[in-house]
Amino acid sequence: MKIAIVSTYKIECGIARFSEILEKNLSVTDEVTVFELPRHELKLSFGATKEGSDRFIETLCEQLKSFDAVSVQCEYSLFSDDIRVSVERIKKILSSNKNSTLTLHTVINRSTSADTDMPSLFRWMTSPKSAFKTLLHSLRSTRSAKAELHLFEFVKKNNIKIIVHTETTKEILSQRFRLSNVHCHPLCYTSESEKNQYVYEECRQELLDKLVLDKDVKLIGVFGFFGHYKGFDYAIQCIDRMPRNYKLLIFSGLHPNLIKNSDSSQIEYLLSMAKKLKVLDRVFFMGSVDDRSLYRAVAGVDCSWLPYREVGQEASAICSEVSELSKRVIVSRNFAFIDYMKFGLRKQYQFFEIGNIEELKLKTVFYDRFFPEPSRSDGVVNHAELQAAFYKKVVEYVPAGIAQHQANAKVA
Repeated sequence: MKIAIVSTYKIECGIARFSEILEKNLSVTDEVTVFELPRHELKLSFGATKEGSDRFIETLCEQLKSFDAVSVQCEYSLFSDDIRVSVERIKKILSSNKNSTLTLHTVINRSTSADTDMPSLFRWMTSPKSAFKTLLHSLRSTRSAKAELHLFEFVKKNNIKIIVHTETTKEILSQRFRLSNVHCHPLCYTSESEKNQYVYEECRQELLDKLVLDKDVKLIGVFGFFGHYKGFDYAIQCIDRMPRNYKLLIFSGLHPNLIKNSDSSQIEYLLSMAKKLKVLDRVFFMGSVDDRSLYRAVAGVDCSWLPYREVGQEASAICSEVSELSKRVIVSRNFAFIDYMKFGLRKQYQFFEIGNIEELKLKTVFYDRFFPEPSRSDGVVNHAELQAAFYKKVVEYVPAGIAQHQANAKVA
């Protein structure tokens, strides 16, 4: 079967890593081609032009016609700076091949309404600046939600297959928006053979050697691009409350948009906090690392923290990765992490309430009392293979209306 994957590719991005893994595992049995979505071709903020972007999409659509199935990995910002333009481009791509599947990595209408939230008259009178900011934010959210609704209408009309990463999102799309071909599978990243490359003891020693640390040190890891919602500030505050042999390793880099705008404010904020709390000697900024180094770090730390705030994420790549590879896992109780853990791919983990650093401290120090034998993934080891089998089943399935259309086309 000839399968095309349309996605961002080979850059520092969870979706790019996901697509590379999907390509690798589907290629075992099928002919797979990845069509990259380069920023410099599609986004004005990275030097693209409207005319050039239109030509790129037209060429892409023409190439996709010859494939047996097309899988589009959708994060709206991959296709344009403007979500309305992104939606139109996605619709064109989906229209180019009748057997298309759309994977939604973000679902705006899961946590946002298409109705504009107007500040009250009282708020306008007492806090006009705050009310104006709230209105602008609401208008932007409304515009994005409405654009996504147009995509849903197109999907429904054309009976296009949808893949999401949580049962909650599947229910929302099926029940609230009446989409009929919605399938669900958690994000998965590693196979059994790959896990065997990331042995805790070896990876831990590698980190200790790099940082010239003693064996009695406890290594705590946090991961992902710098950003307020990642909760790295909570991690620094928490490490200040913990015994001195606990060290915090921050594996993080600037998002491409922040690099473009020379915005290092998050780094400056975290450095200032660590300095103020006098924990700079216990906080290690490890920088941005390649995929292999990231996985060795996840496998090598004594405990992975994901102290994220709630921002309406549909799913989280790093949540899947630490759950598959890390010896101990503690995550904030936000909706995306709750939904992922419901799949039962890992049984040994701890939640803590967002921002409650005392709870995070307690559950870190006493983790092994809850779980005498910490283990990653609890026997579910072939994550990537399970995912590939799921995708193969979905892309092979042709909805009745489309199947009839294809049969009529062959007869003609």
